[in-house]
Amino acid sequence: MPNITLYLVRHGQSESNTLSLLSSYPEIPGSTVRHLTTKGVEQAKAAGEQLSKEAVTVIIASPLTRTVETAMLISGATGVPVFQDVRLRETDFGIYNARPSREFFQRYTKPEERIETDGADGVESTLGMRDRVESILQDIARELPGQKVVLVSHADTLEQIHGRILGESVYDSAIGWSPATGSVTKLEWEGV
Repeated sequence: MPNITLYLVRHGQSESNTLSLLSSYPEIPGSTVRHLTTKGVEQAKAAGEQLSKEAVTVIIASPLTRTVETAMLISGATGVPVFQDVRLRETDFGIYNARPSREFFQRYTKPEERIETDGADGVESTLGMRDRVESILQDIARELPGQKVVLVSHADTLEQIHGRILGESVYDSAIGWSPATGSVTKLEWEGV
């Protein structure tokens, strides 16, 4: 089977980033819908310019506003349509959604504390997220062999995709590489 080229794109800087607020799926109008900032728009345009030189074939984005806005700017530069997939969504922050990120990090001080959660606060475990990642990667491997695929998503989700492609454990992926806003990371993947 031909290799798949994956481009992992973290959304551009968003209002939630600058306000230090968490913003999960589903978005709550007036509460968690956060758009790209001016800087985020510029980051997304730069990612689009970079990807326009790569002959990408498909763009798949998380359905959150900031990722869709990023993906649409990339689409404008590449001429490639955007498909949304809920499996690329942000971590479900449960009761911490739309609240200051410091509250979440006071509860979960280390990434390993989120590998498995008891569900009492509604926070998605990293293991649960890894299952989502595995599911979409299986579909990409089956349906898009040999393609150049852009995945527009969020830091935690992209960490797990990156780790899965490199053969890292859930734990190692949670404490290792982390993408900056607006960044593009290219990976060659055998699709297995």
